[in-house]
Amino acid sequence: MLSSVFVHHHHHHHSILSLLSRNFRVGATRNISFSRFHYRSYSNLFKTKEMTDANSNHTTTSATSSTPSLPTVNTAPWHKPEGEGKIHVFNSLTRSKVPLITRNNSNKLTWYICGPTVYDASHLGHARTYLSFDIIRRILKDYFRYNVSFVMNITDIDDKIINRAREQNIPFTSLARKWEVAFMEDMKTLKVMPPDVLTRVSEYIPEIIKYVATIIDNGYAYESNGSVYFNTSDFSKKHNYAKLYPWAVGNSQLLAEGEGSLSVGVADKKNPGDFALWKKSKEGEPKWQSPWGDGRPGWHIECSAMASDILGGTIDIHTGGEDLKFPHHDNELAQSEAYFNHQQWVNYFIHSGHLHIDGRKMAKSLKNFITIREALQSYSPRQIRLFFLLHKYDSVMDYSDEGLSHARSLEKSFSEFFAVVKSYIRDHDIMSSSEKWSDSEKLLYSFLASTKEEVHQALEDNFNTPQVMLLLSELVKKTNSYIASIKEANEGGPKAYLLFSISEYITSMFKVFGVIDQNEIGFPVSGSATNVEEVAAPFLDAINQFRNVVRLAARAKDAGEVLKECDRIRDEILPLLGVRLDDSADGSIWKFGDKDELAREVALKKKIEQEKQQQQAANAAKEAEKYERSKIPPSSLFRSSKDKYSEWDENGMPTKDVDGKEISKSALKNLKKEYDAHSKLHQKYLSSVSSSSSSSSSSNNNNNNNNN
Repeated sequence: MLSSVFVHHHHHHHSILSLLSRNFRVGATRNISFSRFHYRSYSNLFKTKEMTDANSNHTTTSATSSTPSLPTVNTAPWHKPEGEGKIHVFNSLTRSKVPLITRNNSNKLTWYICGPTVYDASHLGHARTYLSFDIIRRILKDYFRYNVSFVMNITDIDDKIINRAREQNIPFTSLARKWEVAFMEDMKTLKVMPPDVLTRVSEYIPEIIKYVATIIDNGYAYESNGSVYFNTSDFSKKHNYAKLYPWAVGNSQLLAEGEGSLSVGVADKKNPGDFALWKKSKEGEPKWQSPWGDGRPGWHIECSAMASDILGGTIDIHTGGEDLKFPHHDNELAQSEAYFNHQQWVNYFIHSGHLHIDGRKMAKSLKNFITIREALQSYSPRQIRLFFLLHKYDSVMDYSDEGLSHARSLEKSFSEFFAVVKSYIRDHDIMSSSEKWSDSEKLLYSFLASTKEEVHQALEDNFNTPQVMLLLSELVKKTNSYIASIKEANEGGPKAYLLFSISEYITSMFKVFGVIDQNEIGFPVSGSATNVEEVAAPFLDAINQFRNVVRLAARAKDAGEVLKECDRIRDEILPLLGVRLDDSADGSIWKFGDKDELAREVALKKKIEQEKQQQQAANAAKEAEKYERSKIPPSSLFRSSKDKYSEWDENGMPTKDVDGKEISKSALKNLKKEYDAHSKLHQKYLSSVSSSSSSSSSSNNNNNNNNN
């Protein structure tokens, strides 16, 4: 149900991304207190009252939504659930941050999200919504320990689907299934958790018909010429219509988009703002029998009917893209309140922010339309998820190569940190070393504790993942500094258990965010069920091949070949097996990495080397051509150009062009420059020939003397 991405032009920067990518350098100085997290240099970015999206009026402490400046209107009354909540979320119904309180103030939380309209490939606009809310769902489920009931729909009946199926001359059901499968595959690749309940419109036709009939019985809808319309005028007498985006009421363009391209228009409506609950099917359109004749559901009614069927008359959280506020989400609210005859169907409406591509809206007309699969050709699912974590879910997000490069650097920094810790723990003999803590360990452990507290506070503050990523990166930087200082002081090495506690905490947070996979269903596979040969074979093949080459080189006493093979197994063989080797003065450290990402690095290195060799070959060819040209005497330089000149002076300088006209002074001046430059080049050639001849003659004389 996510429509095309509607965004506003803006300018975006990567201050947070740049900061994070630089934040891991061991020994870098920063004004940080161990006991309390503080950035002096970046305080303006992270002070709560000043964290304002550069491209909207959405401030984390204000009652302003992420929508650009709009006329002031009265906010519809919001009925706060009973109880208290520590988590604060930006609620589009209040246009402010409010405490998250579930029904009965329990840990049970119901959540409905608008799914895709499946008529084409899923794109980054879809990722912006589903990946962003996957992160929040994981936080609520795995960090705050809510029992989340998560429902998502699939819109498989819609005007867009019907039109596209006609273009391709295939049944609309075949088109919808094809793109539903593709969407689900994309979500799986991005590690987006599947919903607890998936509802398809085509499977809920009876429930939708009953829902529409009840709204008619309650006095808020009417039949007209085989279709059924929602009466916004009658509804507004007892309810608040367009709670989310009241400024758009009467916007004919948005209303037309909501009704679909196959709608009949306003001819059958009592009021221009009324919208279709049930559409009379025209010839060639899918149809189902109903009390009002053959027809099909309108766009908005499907979510109300399906969400109500699964989750009931009150839903804790409803989510979707910013561009769906009006008319879709506002009409959902109206339909459901009309059906249940109450004032509040959803307690918290949460919207994801807009998506830009390199600072501009994403659109096929701008040639910056990117599908999820196209994005995955350049970046891994983990890198894309890290990129999303570096942005607030409800602010404008600018997708760019620069931003993704920062996310890739951040991933590498965390990977290197984990590798260093694992290597140290693996090689450390805890039984033969002192584990007594000094002030350095106490300070670092205190910093870990304060980081945990501030991470908790950040997540309670509208799921502020950019702040969490900043806190985690600072924890890594502090730990790297601790390791370096202990090694420099030669104090027996860092404390292994402390390093494990820090890395385990960071890992646990990455598991919460979906950056690191949780365990699969059931017990981990181990023992006899593991095919050891299959796992070990590629590594043993690499070792065997390396050994064969080294043995031959050793026999030939070719040290260069040995070093070359050492570089090859490091740069070309092991990366394709998911292993990275890092050389240092103290030796090499191995670490596991993502095979696909390492393969991309190998391919990039080969491409750079190939381009370097091509450039060297081009330069060599250019020098060879220059050398051959230097052999030409200056007097003959222009005489061969008879297609340009017809007469020359005694030095070989042209005097007349091919048509017999005198060479102009300006042209003659340029020719003289070329002539003089070539004269120098030719003289250099003659000197080299003379020098070579002298050397050869001297060598021959020496040989003759030796013979005598």
